[in-house]
Amino acid sequence: MRKIAFIGVGNMAGAILGGIIRSGAVDYNHVVLSDCLPDKCAPYARQGATVASSVAEAASLADCVVLSVKPQNFADILPELATVEGIENKLIVTIAAGITVDTVKTALGGAPVVRVLPNTPMLIGQGVSVICRADDVSADDFAFVCSLFEASGRVLVIDESEMNRIISVTSSSPAYVFAFINAILQGAHAQGLEIDGLLDCICDVVIGSAALLKAGGLTPEEQIRMVTSKGGTTERAMGVLTDRGMTEMVVDAMRACTARADELGSK
Repeated sequence: MRKIAFIGVGNMAGAILGGIIRSGAVDYNHVVLSDCLPDKCAPYARQGATVASSVAEAASLADCVVLSVKPQNFADILPELATVEGIENKLIVTIAAGITVDTVKTALGGAPVVRVLPNTPMLIGQGVSVICRADDVSADDFAFVCSLFEASGRVLVIDESEMNRIISVTSSSPAYVFAFINAILQGAHAQGLEIDGLLDCICDVVIGSAALLKAGGLTPEEQIRMVTSKGGTTERAMGVLTDRGMTEMVVDAMRACTARADELGSK
């Protein structure tokens, strides 16, 4: 069983760790943690994980190093990791938006690097993780990384040239969905609806609609037409959303997301 170090123990690291522990891919005795806030490591330490005193120590104790810090922190952690003896032979996984495989690989002496873009539904085992790898990552190493993320949902393998653009589609998009759900909830409140369980029902509508779309073999446009009767209530509502430019607004938001990923990668 490989030993895995997590550099940064935030929500995404917790989601990944929870999935791989549940799946049995790794146990806590094979986990090393490093975070500038020790309290984040404490719950896992009580389960048997090792808490390192530094980024370098964590990496030195592991076979696979998961870089789960914010993109803005890479300028600090990569030089420290570069001092670790044998770092070029360790499997490196980065989950930061905008940080390229080549950036990490160059900083760490040519180490094999896999880049992953997970999302927050991993917290409940229903995530989507998009993955690419450096050319020198072995099939076994890549399968191992894929298995870590498959423990918490679906994995999609793509070319790195598409990674910054897909952030807006799979990684940031849960926030759009939450915003839409909140808008429906606020719309209900604006009409005086204060019903117990209302948020749960709205969530079930979203979940059921997505499941129907996946199962039905129809496009989103075709499903909209099925719900929208001529001269009916849904047609009136959709007319407002169209007039206000809902689709254009989302597309613009996604382009802004990609632009920010490009900015983060250029620093």
